[in-house]
Amino acid sequence: MATAYRVLKNTAKAGNAIIGAGCYSAVLQQGNAHEGKVIKIANTTMDPWLDYYNEIIAPMNTNCHTPEVSKVYVDEANDYYVANMEELDPECYDLEDDGDFDKYTLAEDISQLIIGEITQSEFEGAWAEYRCVLFPWGFGEFYKVVDALIDGTDCLTSEDELCNEQPEEETRKLDIHAGNIMFRRGCVVITDPWCSLAVDDHPSMETYVEESNDKAINENYYI
Repeated sequence: MATAYRVLKNTAKAGNAIIGAGCYSAVLQQGNAHEGKVIKIANTTMDPWLDYYNEIIAPMNTNCHTPEVSKVYVDEANDYYVANMEELDPECYDLEDDGDFDKYTLAEDISQLIIGEITQSEFEGAWAEYRCVLFPWGFGEFYKVVDALIDGTDCLTSEDELCNEQPEEETRKLDIHAGNIMFRRGCVVITDPWCSLAVDDHPSMETYVEESNDKAINENYYI
């Protein structure tokens, strides 16, 4: 993990501002020469995002509901990876007010759709009315991603018996929340839908960034 932190530090010092961090990775906004692009640096190759990339993002590279990834470098020996990706919007914007739109409710409904708590008809009815939430190729393309997530998830809920059938660090748990739902000109994009059951035992990249920036003098997280 020391190598991942060193790569993160050097990438930030090169002029790429950290704009977000989670358990496994930090995301940096690339400099002006690469506007609209971000760099994702993770402190473990056990991050289930690599599974998401290999099993869903890459095979569905024309599906608008997955992020556009131009390059992934994986260093198994030093246990980290770097991915070059598009920069997505954290919120859904529209010229007209969409009233009571709530990203947290959208994320909850996507999660409920995947685990089978609501039907496709109920999901469509809830979100078809919002002008800023787009499914530009129809809901069918979105359901292709949903079906792939269902097939690739070991634990859809905490009660799922599959949770106990393999090592925790290899068991994929559904992790759909507001932070993992982004937008591309209003189109819903699922960015990082899985974590492992052992996520709580993993050294957090977010904690590293926060601790490294306790003495920071600017908001760009140049660590």
